[in-house]
Amino acid sequence: MNQRTLAASLAASLFCASAAMAAKDPASDTARVASSYSSWAGSRANAEALVTGLHNGSAITISTMGSDRSVSMAGFTPSGTMSYDNVNSALSRAQRSLARIGIQRPTAEQIQAGLIGGEIELAGKTHSLKGTVAARGGNPQVATR
Repeated sequence: MNQRTLAASLAASLFCASAAMAAKDPASDTARVASSYSSWAGSRANAEALVTGLHNGSAITISTMGSDRSVSMAGFTPSGTMSYDNVNSALSRAQRSLARIGIQRPTAEQIQAGLIGGEIELAGKTHSLKGTVAARGGNPQVATR
């Protein structure tokens, strides 16, 4: 093999390898965003379900267990797809919204209210949240169950 053929072959191999390395891996994007919300969402599985569902516009179901062993379940379907940056922004805004009313470790239903809107009863007071994403159907009361 002459040097020109070898050089061309090497260049083509390097180009293909660099293109493959530069390609975005959706699983790594999901993992990157979900890792920021695992604790807040109650588990890694919940965080991944939130990120995947918001990104794909697919049904989301999450569950949390309280310190008293009570289980909270929630589910909804976002109205459309979102970029990973928008998913991160929506989750961050929902987290801040809940923190403003004193909720640091939310239940599944509280996470849902932070995301699609709804009412949260806390210490005898009702808090209305606007939500950070639209749910399919547009009515959070319908989407909650």
